Amino acid sequence: MNQYATVGHREDVTARDWLETGLQNLPARQRDALVLRYYEARTETEAAGILGCSVPAVKRRTTHGLRRLSSHLGPDAVLLLQRVAR
Repeated sequence: MNQYATVGHREDVTARDWLETGLQNLPARQRDALVLRYYEARTETEAAGILGCSVPAVKRRTTHGLRRLSSHLGPDAVLLLQRVAR
């Protein structure tokens, strides 16, 4: 592994830790929706079934969670979530 791959890996680990801290500060419903949608790559329908709520509720929780995450961690948080969570 070259030094650039190592640096990239460290940056990903740091970003994951940073996002995890931000996620822990969200209300549980918003956090659960984001984890299912981004980390587990579940569809809205799957997430609704797991969470025991409607698809519109999953959409609301996801939207509110992304807004709150962005307001606490900055506008790049959503982009990092999409990149790092995969």
